[in-house]
Amino acid sequence: MNKYWIYILLILLVSCRPPAPEVRNEGLPPWCRVYFTPRDPVVDRMVSLVDHAQKRVWAAFYSFTQKEVARALLRAKGRGVDVRVVMDDATARSEFSQSHLIRGRIPLRTDFTPSDFMHNKFMIIDSFITWTGSYNPGETGSYRDNNNVIVISSTRVAANYEDEFLEMWSGKFGKGSSGPTLNPRIPIGRVMVETYFAPEDPCAQRLIELIRGAKKSIHFATFAFTLEPVAAALLERSLAGVEIKGVMERGQNSPWCCYRIFEDSGIDIRWDQNLYYLHHKFFIIDGKIVITGSFNPTKHAGNANDENMLIIHHSGVAQKYLKEFNRLWERQWE
Repeated sequence: MNKYWIYILLILLVSCRPPAPEVRNEGLPPWCRVYFTPRDPVVDRMVSLVDHAQKRVWAAFYSFTQKEVARALLRAKGRGVDVRVVMDDATARSEFSQSHLIRGRIPLRTDFTPSDFMHNKFMIIDSFITWTGSYNPGETGSYRDNNNVIVISSTRVAANYEDEFLEMWSGKFGKGSSGPTLNPRIPIGRVMVETYFAPEDPCAQRLIELIRGAKKSIHFATFAFTLEPVAAALLERSLAGVEIKGVMERGQNSPWCCYRIFEDSGIDIRWDQNLYYLHHKFFIIDGKIVITGSFNPTKHAGNANDENMLIIHHSGVAQKYLKEFNRLWERQWE
């Protein structure tokens, strides 16, 4: 068989490859899906959602280097979908940023605040589907780092995220943001969902309140952790007999990192073993409540950056995150 026919055969094999299977989401409410990188096909899921958008795709990502997603946005724009993108100004200038592909073809805004970050990681589709978590679309974030994605189908949740997006779209970033979220607590059936946005909402204070309300256990996985009031709340619950376990990103070790505070206080704490990044920002309270989003427990995240925090009061969602935590807790070098 000559090289030409071998080449044609390879093309046919690739084109006939079935799509990645949907991740099993037993125990979750029907309006919620949860994914974890690097093992879940988040790029396929994101591209599929964008390809099925009919009216609107608004995306806000700190960094954006995934070509497949950029091409999906361009396809959506070509179908007449209202596509807009907000990015951090520094990452948008990177030579790897997909801003170079979409600029001039899709409306793009950046924050223009060099000392602060537009650190959000969310996308809203057709005013109904909200995609958020710790994930930035990119090769490393998709296939090497540890990230979480949560997808919520709810017009009311989407409305809060759209309000935040429009605020940034109008040029109000960081400390120039508008007032607090008017309706942060949203019941979906019997499940309470909360949405908060820094710096206008007291994200750190809400996190501390939930920590102080813990009765049995707190598990957390964080990229950066320097906010001592949050660390103090964890120490209080530990002294009260609550089980505390945490996994943190080794690359964030610094004089300001709270790891040593936990270690010296006898809290079960471990450095992550991924050779790349543990990029999660989640807490699990009593196996019933999950706090996730872009918010790291740091002073800058609460007072200066544009961030989002999503809280879900549902044991099935919490167990999904707890399984991820236990995998991180037990694993060896990858």
